[in-house]
Amino acid sequence: MATATKKAGEPRQVARRTGALSTSASTRFLVFEDNGGGYHWRIVAGDGATLAHSAGFVSYEDAERAARHVRDEAGSASFEPNAGVGQTRRDRRERV
Repeated sequence: MATATKKAGEPRQVARRTGALSTSASTRFLVFEDNGGGYHWRIVAGDGATLAHSAGFVSYEDAERAARHVRDEAGSASFEPNAGVGQTRRDRRERV
């Protein structure tokens, strides 16, 4: 016997705070419900490409709170290409 799957809700855009992040205005955070009833956020580029996707959250509010936190803190994040990963291709080329 087949069971019906829950239709995922329409993604809702998390509101932007003016000047919070210096990215393209077309980049957006979407919070949505999956078929299992969990909630996620996704960062979507202007061309529709998914740039990042979150783990699951129990409620829409928890997913939205996490998306806002990522959005608000991203501008102050540092880029550390070798953090905890070991050698990169660049490291190996420089040693040769």
